[in-house]
Amino acid sequence: MPIRSADVVIVGSGPTGSTYARIIRRDWPEARILMVEAGPKATPEVGRHLGNLPTAERIAAERMAQGPARGKTYDPITRAEWEARKAGGHDASLQRRPGLFFSNTDAHDDAAFAGFAAASVGGMGVQWTAGCPHPSKGERVSFIPEAEMTAALALADELLGANRHPFPEDRGSDELRARLAAIFDAGRPADRRVQPMPLAFTVTPEGVTRHGTDHILGDMVDEPAETFAILPGTACRRVLHEDGHATGVELVDLATGETVTVAAGSVVVACDSLHGPQLLHASGIRPAALGRHLNDHYLINRYFVTDIAGPLTSMSWIPSVDATEFPFSVTLHGNDPANFPFPEPVEGTLAGMGLFVPADPSPENRIVFDDTRPDWKGLPSFSIHAPPSAADLARIDRGKAMADRIAHALGKPLPGFAAVKLPTGNSLHYQGTLRMGETDDGSSVCDRHSRVWGFDNLHVAGNGVIPTMTATNPTPFIVALASMGAAHIAAARRGVTAAA
Repeated sequence: MPIRSADVVIVGSGPTGSTYARIIRRDWPEARILMVEAGPKATPEVGRHLGNLPTAERIAAERMAQGPARGKTYDPITRAEWEARKAGGHDASLQRRPGLFFSNTDAHDDAAFAGFAAASVGGMGVQWTAGCPHPSKGERVSFIPEAEMTAALALADELLGANRHPFPEDRGSDELRARLAAIFDAGRPADRRVQPMPLAFTVTPEGVTRHGTDHILGDMVDEPAETFAILPGTACRRVLHEDGHATGVELVDLATGETVTVAAGSVVVACDSLHGPQLLHASGIRPAALGRHLNDHYLINRYFVTDIAGPLTSMSWIPSVDATEFPFSVTLHGNDPANFPFPEPVEGTLAGMGLFVPADPSPENRIVFDDTRPDWKGLPSFSIHAPPSAADLARIDRGKAMADRIAHALGKPLPGFAAVKLPTGNSLHYQGTLRMGETDDGSSVCDRHSRVWGFDNLHVAGNGVIPTMTATNPTPFIVALASMGAAHIAAARRGVTAAA
């Protein structure tokens, strides 16, 4: 590790860490930026989406991204698990997800919160499904002006390469959306009507290219190490700080055990909603709200058959509106019965539905750290306490009923299959643990620029900063918030270098 100082150290190489790097470079061209990633470089190019790799290479890259389970082949779904899923019961195979690993110590059954994570250069940004919907007005941060948020979301679309209608020739999906619009569009704002799901895709006659963090970083991936470097296989053990000022980071090479201190002018903790709080806790930075208000969309899946001619290539979206009228975010897409793990009779065009149900943010839903048991990176291990509230359970039941209503409106549910609530955590959209607040009143971790309260140069990023109750996929939202934090760093720090 020859690097001993940087103007900005970014811990985490996913979409928000990459956004910080890209916007700081835009606004502060001479900044020396160091990005730290606990996982390996699993793809030939920095930040390339795993979905763009040939099958064998993709499988190998997924296994490299599994942190403490690196290289492990997860057991395939069994017939008993498949039948349990069909019946709406617990299917343990849904907690064995290639490319991911459990980060908490207590996830093993349907009652537990499955804290999935990925560890490779690009983080979740090389594995995500590329959905780029914007949050509803009620899901946005109330103390950020609407015009500023709208502009930041437009920038997020640009960074992610969002395509608002990637498959314009898909007539079957057009018909499906027309049927849904006749049911749901009346009285909705124009931006919340039934529409194609925006996707971070480039579509060519040769096929689809999914956008990873390489799209966000752009030309930065070719910069010399003196100006931008990524350290893979390197864990940040703690953020060093004194009197409300982050002075640097303590890093360890996970292969050799070599430890080094890197001085930093600013530090950005962008290592997801679970590991961001873990790092702050290990660093002795423990605001009252740290790791609390943990919530995740509950995810309901429903298969149905329709008389609409397929294939349904496009993904269709029924946006959420508000917590009362329509709190769900619903995606619908074509399915190939050949992809089922076991043969199932299907008559008609098979489609799948994913319905996100929002959860109540509660300070009692939290990460619980164990300082006596280190994890694979040498940081405190943790468990998760996040039971559903009574209101959550009622919304889940309402969501299942809505999934059935939609299936019947478009055709009929696939015989033998129930509406299934996946084990909590399977949406991968964990939020609230680093939540943003308007004032430092103990209920939040950071300010509107994602700067940790009480610090002048320490920022956090990722789903964890979202303070609101949401159902919408969060990626454009968190990239927008990260762009604001990055611009704030550049404005405050440009011309101020870290100590050599």
